[in-house]
Amino acid sequence: MVLEDVQLFLNEVCIVRNGGCAEDYTEQAGQQVMDQEEITITVKLGRGDVQEEVLTCDFSYDYVKINAEYRT
Repeated sequence: MVLEDVQLFLNEVCIVRNGGCAEDYTEQAGQQVMDQEEITITVKLGRGDVQEEVLTCDFSYDYVKINAEYRT
């Protein structure tokens, strides 16, 4: 893999291009995406057309701890 081929997007905002921070990336644009309840992270490796989908969530440490302390 060649790092210069990698691109990383948060929704439509490119944050990594050509092996480093995208020239047109702004912290304001990135923060607007991160403030949304759901975001799409796209990683383009520059090695062909393959698409996968991963669903995840943001459980807090306390949520996991409380629910790990008992069995149903």
